Amino acid sequence: MKNEFFLYNKLMTLLKRITQAFMRGPLFIFFLGMIFFSVGGWPTYRQMVNQQNYIEVQGKVITHDPNCDDEGCTYYSVVRYQTNEGVPITYTTTSSQYPPEYEIGKTVTVFYSPDNPKDAFIKGEGFIIRTVFMSIGGVLILVYLISCSKNLINSFISEEE
Repeated sequence: MKNEFFLYNKLMTLLKRITQAFMRGPLFIFFLGMIFFSVGGWPTYRQMVNQQNYIEVQGKVITHDPNCDDEGCTYYSVVRYQTNEGVPITYTTTSSQYPPEYEIGKTVTVFYSPDNPKDAFIKGEGFIIRTVFMSIGGVLILVYLISCSKNLINSFISEEE
């Protein structure tokens, strides 16, 4: 019984130290990292799920729609594809870029909803920006975890002294 109490006490002390180490860490960095990771991760997840449920067809980039302001112009790519029933649909990408993400005349893979053929996306669309957000979020979370690890190590060092 005494050994069980000793182990329980040691376990609770360890859990308390871990909790304190995480609470002493820079929580704002963790939450900022989670926000960045979510901004990139949620669209990535939705695109993966939709690829499984949507119909895949080939489309062709037909033009670019300019999006101009005081700082210059970026371009939305406009893609034409046909549903499996032969209905022609025009889709405009959700983000504009300079230079345009796709060249005019390029064939791209389009996924569209069987319930609403105008609900579509291009395979890999927005990959770079999603990856950047997820990477920044991952680095911030890693910085937080390293900080917490240092706090935990310092708590063990201070106990030994």
